[in-house]
Amino acid sequence: MSSTVLTETITLTIDGRACNGRRGQTILELAKDNGIDIPTLCHHPWLTNHGACRMCVVEVEGQRRLVTSCAAPAEDGQVVTTQSEKLSAMRQMTLELLFAERNHICPFCPVTGACELQDRAYDEGVTHTRYQYLFPILEVDSTNPFFVQDHNRCILCGRCVRACNEVVGQGTLNFGSRGTSQMVIADLGVPLGESSCISCGTCVDVCPTGALFDKRAPYFSKGEGLTRRAVICPDDDLGCSMNVVLRSGIIARAESREESPVNGPLLSRRSRYELLFEPTPRLTAPRMRNEAGELVEVSWDEALAAAAKALYANSADRDSEQAPVVGLVSGRLPRETLETFRGFIAETCGSGDVDTLFGPERQVRRAASHLFGDVRECGFEAIQEADVVLLVGFDPQKTHQVLGTWLARKRYNEQCKIISLNARQSEVAGLANIDIKPRRGSEHDVLLGLLHELNNLGHFGGRPEQAARDRWAPYNAERVAAEARISVRDLQRAAKMYAAAQKPVVLYGPGLGALGNPNLIGLLWDLVRYSGAQTADGAYRVRGFQSEANAAAAEELGLKGADPSTAGLIYVLQGDDPFEPQPELSDSLRRAETVILQASHEGRLMRYADIVLPSLRWCEREGTWVNVMGLTQVSEAATLPPAGVRPDDEVLAALAAGVAGEAAAAAEAAAAANGSTTES
Repeated sequence: MSSTVLTETITLTIDGRACNGRRGQTILELAKDNGIDIPTLCHHPWLTNHGACRMCVVEVEGQRRLVTSCAAPAEDGQVVTTQSEKLSAMRQMTLELLFAERNHICPFCPVTGACELQDRAYDEGVTHTRYQYLFPILEVDSTNPFFVQDHNRCILCGRCVRACNEVVGQGTLNFGSRGTSQMVIADLGVPLGESSCISCGTCVDVCPTGALFDKRAPYFSKGEGLTRRAVICPDDDLGCSMNVVLRSGIIARAESREESPVNGPLLSRRSRYELLFEPTPRLTAPRMRNEAGELVEVSWDEALAAAAKALYANSADRDSEQAPVVGLVSGRLPRETLETFRGFIAETCGSGDVDTLFGPERQVRRAASHLFGDVRECGFEAIQEADVVLLVGFDPQKTHQVLGTWLARKRYNEQCKIISLNARQSEVAGLANIDIKPRRGSEHDVLLGLLHELNNLGHFGGRPEQAARDRWAPYNAERVAAEARISVRDLQRAAKMYAAAQKPVVLYGPGLGALGNPNLIGLLWDLVRYSGAQTADGAYRVRGFQSEANAAAAEELGLKGADPSTAGLIYVLQGDDPFEPQPELSDSLRRAETVILQASHEGRLMRYADIVLPSLRWCEREGTWVNVMGLTQVSEAATLPPAGVRPDDEVLAALAAGVAGEAAAAAEAAAAANGSTTES
């Protein structure tokens, strides 16, 4: 018996035209696919059909009443009329009632010119209303740091409520009260700023009026004259794409892209809002440390000459066992920039010591591969279909917010259960069915205890070798609970929940890699390997996530193993990475004879720098990004850098030329000295 499912084609007559479609489509969907426009307000392609506004009503031959096309299934042979005097009168009445119900005086609204209610009024020829204006005075909620909720502009279409539930899975928004007093409320009626809202902005994206609008330049970011650039968010390694919306070359807002292969219509708070702000002053001119120890502005020529001289001085002794130059580069920069920086350190400075700022995270995973054998980890599909998710040292609500939203949506719709194992306080704990918070440093014991319990349940079958069973044997639940200060019951419940799952997935995050113990990752690989938890294509149902957006590209390029502790010169290409150095790196930066910092904004690394060179911001870069699953995407440059800021590759090329000049001058001086000696 064939498993192929054939899509049944149906034919409707719409406004006298024969229109083909698929069984299962609504009349509205089929009409739009055939280029026929039916006006809507409560409908949105991201959301389930609601049928509340009655703007999309049509006439269907044989039906006594008008039909709501967004909710009515298309049937073969139907004869549909979308434009008639009767329908026009119905739509005009609906619009007039909406305009009369609340304050929709367009000239004062921040989204005038980009309002669907306004557009529908123009389309239907509504220039006034025959009904008395109610104009209730409703509160404006501006407590959220990023957007405003103005109930006076709300038409109660329910788009924001459905988006919060269906797309985000947060369930913050709902309807409160009834009749003319009905409003969209947060939680049980608290201000948005005090609610469970995660500020993802999806509700703002779907709002058809000015009821929800961004605080950042609200009048500037709507209407005509806008351009869009497709960019990759540099915040984490999911590879979320979005549009940067520009007016006159200035960023007006960020918006999601439904066609995004990773995140679809979702964006995180950081992607949509926080990336647009500049938390510290911008660097627009080079700086050098003077004799008094202060960083003062200098010309590009002076800074490049000093940097080239220091680079040559530390690169000259190529025979030393110590690496005189170490390069550290942000892993949230494009692949091309990482490759150029690697080549500069290798070819100009003669050093192979170059890594990303969070390189040790990748080194831990690499070490786990040597100890436990490499594991091909799963893709997004396995996460999306999981019925149990075990999070180890991972709080996606903080570090990978779109992934956290996926899990929240699955949990909200009761599609999966979540187990959190994290020694640190985590936001995901409030979402988890089981939250295990062990004493810091005891994570290894807890994982061995989980393996012990799963083995006792017979979950592994005959897969583990005896040596592995012997290693787990001493870690019974009582011993682990006492040492890790956790509940015996929680550990046993977690084992049973995982064992009962049909499609479990284990996710570990940057927090696990930061512990520097490859055995922790290896034990997770053992857990899925012995469970036989594999996808159809043979990948194991486990996936690790890292701090840096382009960590996968850095791994492909072989950036690894930099040891700044012995460096005479440390070159840090930070860009706009909000990097905070750990004590070990801080000590290395203090010991280094020279620190060159290439950064876009003032930050903590400047306290160690001898030479500071301005760099580009994320929205000023173009290039290639490789996400955690290996997906390669291209990001456009959205804006131009300010005057005085040069592209990184141009700066590196100038430094390479400067080092070559220093080498040539040294060779010339040496030749002159040899000639003088020969003559004498």
